[in-house]
Amino acid sequence: MDYLLGSKFGLGRINFYVLVNGLRGGFQLSNSKRLVILLSLAIVFCFTMFMLAIKSFSSSSWQTWQIKYYQAQIAMRQNNMAKVEDEEQIGRIKLEIEDLQQKKPNIQEIHLSNGQIERCKTCHLGIEEISKSHPSDIGCTICHGGNALSLDEKTAHEGMYGGGHPGQLDVARLSCGGGSTAAGQCHSGNRHEIDNQVDLMATSLMAGKGGELSMTRYMYGLDIPPKVLLKPGENAANVQAPFNHRPEEPKFQQNCLSACHQTKGRLEGQQAQANGCESCHVLSNSTHTYEGQDITISRQKSGYGISHKLTVQIPYTQCNQCHNQGEYKLYTMDFTPRSDLNRVKASLPPDRESLESRWQNVYSPGLVFTQCEVNLDCIDCHTRKEAMGDGEMYSSEWNALKLQCQDCHGSTVSKPQGWKITDKSDIAWAEARINSNFPPLNIGNTILKTLRGEELPYVRQENGQWYSYRKTNGEKFLIPQVIGSDCQQDPNKQSADNCHQCHDVSKNKPTSGAQ
Repeated sequence: MDYLLGSKFGLGRINFYVLVNGLRGGFQLSNSKRLVILLSLAIVFCFTMFMLAIKSFSSSSWQTWQIKYYQAQIAMRQNNMAKVEDEEQIGRIKLEIEDLQQKKPNIQEIHLSNGQIERCKTCHLGIEEISKSHPSDIGCTICHGGNALSLDEKTAHEGMYGGGHPGQLDVARLSCGGGSTAAGQCHSGNRHEIDNQVDLMATSLMAGKGGELSMTRYMYGLDIPPKVLLKPGENAANVQAPFNHRPEEPKFQQNCLSACHQTKGRLEGQQAQANGCESCHVLSNSTHTYEGQDITISRQKSGYGISHKLTVQIPYTQCNQCHNQGEYKLYTMDFTPRSDLNRVKASLPPDRESLESRWQNVYSPGLVFTQCEVNLDCIDCHTRKEAMGDGEMYSSEWNALKLQCQDCHGSTVSKPQGWKITDKSDIAWAEARINSNFPPLNIGNTILKTLRGEELPYVRQENGQWYSYRKTNGEKFLIPQVIGSDCQQDPNKQSADNCHQCHDVSKNKPTSGAQ
């Protein structure tokens, strides 16, 4: 404090003592001297607070997270280097390690396209970019909410949509639907209805379970004919008295409606609840644990995707995390877990499995399926409107179906219906932008259109033949046509059930889905 008591302030040690005691004695000092004393004390206070701020800054948790991240990256490279024999590659890894060893904690700022700044990556340093259509320059809070400038974990996470799961349907209008970019709105409020996935999803069977509600009530004589008692955005699990207070009501709520994977339900044997849009578009492993590079996310805690990534390349194994767990019987309102569930969960991923193992794992026990259904993924046949909704409320799955076998294979009297791409406004171009495995698309190409009028851009007519491209990996399949074959199917009986009567490969594999 000597510098505060020097001649610059006109104070010596003795004078300072006298002045302070003078203040204690009733402030028998001049106003100017009292002002000098108060100013001196204010300077001391400010200096003290400044030093405390520096100390707090130097011990902030964000610095700890960054140090752990660099350590984890070094350890990973050291582990990789032990497996490498090429000297040139070893040299590159050593340089990377040396560079990481020199890294010091530093505030990371994202400069957004709208001119604002976010600091989320100061802690989440290794987090993956969510997707090409969601680049980092749109920021984190546009989807997640929270406080973009805070470096304190508690305040930074306040107000996050869905508590870190912005795909939950009760917040999707704020997260997935509420933002806007230079290209326009996100997933709600667009000119083309098909781009308003948040609005459409509210009417899908997966979101509301209206079909289960209606059909079960119908089977018990409560609705004739079956009807949906929901409004768009409502969920069957929240409907008051779905069974009119009959004894079956608690069982129906517990065994059927509470298990909806789109609305935080938990299926038998699952490690975590599902979270709306994330259920399909964020791929997860069987334990729902994180495997990415963000060091702030525990590798042992369930409730996360494999990485911080959105995808439209959804393999059947993702669908099976809900739809392959066992058998639902709506007429008895019971769920029976499949006996081989542990084997199914431990099976190889789709890119490394054999057709035989896929045959066993692709469907729930007891379901009938054909050869093409085994080779393809669920999203290759179930259309966008089937999965995401089309704005209509349906009372049954049958009414919601948009695709039948004849749409791709034709019938004994008709061929598939083609649709020629004539301009860049066609929905096919949107599909091409979001999936890297989309087959090359040009003006003049012919894609398939279902009998209900929905385009299937992954099904193409090439040199007079129809081909299907798998959405997950781009694999190309020739689609056999009914015309010219030995098929004797009645053209008026073209449902999947009719086709399954002859094309039932599951009967040739009696162990399929039941081992």
